[in-house]
Amino acid sequence: MSNLGPRAAVSNSVERVFVPLVRALIPRRTHRGPRAATIGGEPPAKTFWKRTSANVAAWTVAGFFFASQLYFLSPIAGLEMSFTRALLINLPFYYTWALLTPAILALARRFPIERARWEKPLLIHLVASTILSAVQLFIAGALLQELVTASMTPAQFFRVNFHANVLTYWALVGLAWGADTYAKYRDRELLASRLETQLAQAELGALKMQLQPHFLFNTLNAIAALLKSNPDAAEGMIVQLSDFLRLTLKNTGRPDVSLREELEFLERYLAIEKTRFADRLSTRFRIRSEVLEARVPNLLLQPLVENAIRHGIARDRRAGRLEVSATHEHGRLLLRVTDDGPGAPPGRVTEGIGLSNTRDRLRHLFGDAYSLEYGNVPGGGFCVSLALPFVSPESAPPSP
Repeated sequence: MSNLGPRAAVSNSVERVFVPLVRALIPRRTHRGPRAATIGGEPPAKTFWKRTSANVAAWTVAGFFFASQLYFLSPIAGLEMSFTRALLINLPFYYTWALLTPAILALARRFPIERARWEKPLLIHLVASTILSAVQLFIAGALLQELVTASMTPAQFFRVNFHANVLTYWALVGLAWGADTYAKYRDRELLASRLETQLAQAELGALKMQLQPHFLFNTLNAIAALLKSNPDAAEGMIVQLSDFLRLTLKNTGRPDVSLREELEFLERYLAIEKTRFADRLSTRFRIRSEVLEARVPNLLLQPLVENAIRHGIARDRRAGRLEVSATHEHGRLLLRVTDDGPGAPPGRVTEGIGLSNTRDRLRHLFGDAYSLEYGNVPGGGFCVSLALPFVSPESAPPSP
């Protein structure tokens, strides 16, 4: 008679066999307390049959494996044995282990051997391994009495299999410990991932909070400047600002929007700026229709357009034009904001709030899978180009 425990524990894959088997037998617990009645919200009856089926299947495989071993080794010992007889000996033997497995796994979960407190659990498992190994042999011996009495006495049967049984008990304890350790590791990974996501969301929120007051201060200053010189225009800007803020509140809490919605938001902003600059500002949108539903970070283009107006259009006395274009290429969404102003002065361009916050947001959202480039345009003007992963509505994650 051979033993399943150590050899099966070594040969099986931890993730594909080892962990799912123990999870199926006993529901995972991450804290002390009553055992959960369901697994993944399933009814208790279905949970029970899942565990029972996994238990019986595992020990059936063990029975067949060691039946084949007995069949091939019997001629070496000078015995003639059919494979059917080997199965009749091994299957009942391992099915008695199937009866005891839930109790052993429950003991392993109830009394884990931990570094801080190992003496009492170790003593409990030493006693339990002795008693349950003897109980298993007593039951198996009763079932196999007629099959094994021809080759050995009950006492010999006990002595031959007792030590292997103790190892089987400890292998099951090891299975439970390994599955719990793996589950705790996955829980820590999940918690770390959630904390990282929450931190990124908090940082993105902080970046957006920097952008919105920046725009509001500029707009309120423009309204204040128009109050005396052009009250009607100032009143129109207040109405436009109200519409703009209403749309901002509508999108609050949304990490991303469709490009169509982002452009609608941008048009509300540009309506305010056109009131400020009157005939000095004209705009042009060159947007491919197939990219309108692509998902983009909320409030992505507004700070870039504001920069173009502030550092390009506003610095030039003559009329200027601002162009926003969007297309896609090789699975990437390409966005460009261009003005025909005087461009940046010679030397390195210093990134202000608009560009630096945009870069930080994109890095948080896309890692290295984005690009942000900017520079003067030949013939005059300045251009900011973005390349992002093209995210369709179907592949976008659900909004929180």
